[in-house]
Amino acid sequence: MKIATSEEVEKVKSKFGLEPLSKNFTLKKFQNIFTNKKTSIKAILMNQELIAGIGNIYADEICFCAKVLPTRAASKLTPAEIKKLYDCIPKILQEAIKHRGTTFKDFRDSDGKKGNYTNFLQVYDRDGEICRRCGSIIKKTRVAGRGTRCCLHCQK
Repeated sequence: MKIATSEEVEKVKSKFGLEPLSKNFTLKKFQNIFTNKKTSIKAILMNQELIAGIGNIYADEICFCAKVLPTRAASKLTPAEIKKLYDCIPKILQEAIKHRGTTFKDFRDSDGKKGNYTNFLQVYDRDGEICRRCGSIIKKTRVAGRGTRCCLHCQK
């Protein structure tokens, strides 16, 4: 923690991309992120310089919600798939916040409570388990250097 001037705060904030729970997070700005990007969808979602605050857990959950494989090249997304991702981002993040986040080990929030969004995860940390949407098996792979879970049947 550090006491900072407003200039120092702005300098730090300038390093982060769109804040997905702000009014500034518009479909047009989100679509622009995907223009001419050949990297994976998951790598884009987790790139803090493009979109702030989406980590590994929520990137997997967002891709599952949108029914897109996190391994796909961003440039191969249709406009409808980009819109679905856009819609799923605040939906997943707000639901996670409502349940105090995701706690696997010993994390506690400022009230000393564990996050219980783990009870609502659809794919993350569920590799080898049955997909709640279609009954297929959740697979684990590596994308953008991170463990990645998805349903090869539901997500295309």
